[in-house]
Amino acid sequence: MLLFLLPLLATADAVAPEPPQTCQPLVGISALLSEGLLDQRGVQPLTLVVPAPPVPASEAGILHIGSFRSFQRVAVLIEFSEGASLPGRAFRATLSAPGLQTLTVVQVLQIDATPESEKARIIVEAAATVTSARGVYTLELQDAEGQRLLILPGVRFPPA
Repeated sequence: MLLFLLPLLATADAVAPEPPQTCQPLVGISALLSEGLLDQRGVQPLTLVVPAPPVPASEAGILHIGSFRSFQRVAVLIEFSEGASLPGRAFRATLSAPGLQTLTVVQVLQIDATPESEKARIIVEAAATVTSARGVYTLELQDAEGQRLLILPGVRFPPA
């Protein structure tokens, strides 16, 4: 009689495989931009034109500044001309507007130039709903010691 139950007992101890994950983890705008997986067709873009770049920005060799908006995030993309970058590593960023309105910065990515892309880039991502982040902001990048690396006024985000 035990021989009859032996195959059933062996299968009862087997571990059932875990079901496949149906929900993908959330990925921020900065990660998508840095990997080249998101472009201007995926979010609302805005090319920022700074009439007279501030001295630190022109010394840093900024080539292009763009801003992006999605449903719950905004991002600023700063591209540097070939061979140019900030004097240190951007560790912290603030996006502030007059009236003490400050956006919560979620991530700061500094991407060094590579043989495939000679341009260094910095991407600052902040939490912002569709109805927030209106107006003109100032972006300030700091290193780990709190020293200012770059101050960029006139940052706007696309309308929702």
